[in-house]
Parts: sequence; structure tokens; C-alpha cells
Amino acid sequence: MTIDAVCFDLDDTLYDYLRYAKAGLDEAGDYLEALTGRQYHAELYDIYFEDDLSEGTFDTLVDRHGLAPELVDELVEAYHGATDPLEPYPETESVLSELDGDYQLGCITDGREGHTKLRRLGIREYFDEVLVTPNLGRSKTDSTVFEHVLSNLSVSPRAAVYVGDDPRSDFRAPNDLGMTTVRVRRGRYTDIEPVDERSAPDHDIRHLNCLLDILATANHARQNQSLSKER
Repeated sequence: MTIDAVCFDLDDTLYDYLRYAKAGLDEAGDYLEALTGRQYHAELYDIYFEDDLSEGTFDTLVDRHGLAPELVDELVEAYHGATDPLEPYPETESVLSELDGDYQLGCITDGREGHTKLRRLGIREYFDEVLVTPNLGRSKTDSTVFEHVLSNLSVSPRAAVYVGDDPRSDFRAPNDLGMTTVRVRRGRYTDIEPVDERSAPDHDIRHLNCLLDILATANHARQNQSLSKER
């Protein structure tokens, strides 16, 4: 059985999420400035990047300045409502282009606004199937999200690869299903190690181009196994 499908995580696997965060913080800062007449942009950057409060950024700002708590939800919406174009990693488009036509391609992301992110990145056209798990009320720790995408691509788990970056959420479920898993070690989770063997990827790479060699080697080995069985 050869590999017929490759599914990707999105944030930090195909592009630098921090650029999305910066654009979102700018949008939220603009929204707040229009309401209050004050600029909070620099403080939002400090809370998010210097204080490392990527979760609760807006709660912290609102609490610090005694602003209405209801503003938090509005700022979150403004953050995810940014529309500026995003840039994929330099090699992302060439790798997707190389795979396109030879493999079915999927995208499975736990991040909000996955479809919008793909359009802002200009890479939506490469994917045969896209699943934004929050839209189903699920996450990638649930094997059913992978089964859902593989069913729509009409491939079995053993004929599919999942490429992600976060060992806390990306690999246990596809490993349990029998998919081949590949970690791209970059972005926010570079230094995080898997907590156990079930959460560890089959391959650990630092550059997306290395995925092409993994696929070529795996398919060559599987074809040789099939030929040996036929003899």
C-alpha cells in the first residue's frame, strides 16, 4: 500500500503564526482606539510577546485599565477579523505544488478561522479537504476528526501522512489510527517534547522540504514490499 494522501496542520506548520498574531493585535488595537481614543497597541504587544500571555491578552489589558469586561469578546473578534495577506513559509508553496497531483492533500487545524487563514495565505487551492475542528466542536486529540477527513479523501489511515508541529495535540490520534506522522520542529512549540511514545511522531524534521524525501522513501519501500509478496 502506497501513501496516497498528505494532511497538514496549519498554524506554525505551513506559516509563522506570530505574524497572524501581530496582525490580529494591530486590528484589536485599532478597534480599541476607535472606541476609547487611546492607543493600546504597544501594550498589547508587550502582554502577548514580552509577558508571554498569548491566552488572556485582552482580559489582562481590560482588567489593568478598568475597561468594560464585555470588550474582551469584541477584541477577540477583531483579532481574528484581520484581513491583511499572510505569508506562508518560503518553501510551503513549492512543497504543496510538488505534492499536488501526486497526492490528495488535506488540512486539519484546531485554530479558529482556518478557511480565512488559507485564503489570506493564498494556498487554499492546493487542498482537496479542509477541516477546521472548532467548527465541529472537536479537536485533533479526537481521532474522529482524522477519520472524517480520510473518509472524504477516500483513503485508509495507512495510506496517509499527517504533518504537524505540536506534540501535545498533533500525533497521538493519527498514530493510534496507523497514519504516518511527521513533525516539523519550528514555531512556538520547537522545544516541547512528546510526553510519551504514543504522542511521538514517526519522523522529526526542521524543514518542510524534507517531507518530500520521507514520502519518496516510504513509497519506494512499500512498492518493494508489494513486489516481494508477488514473487
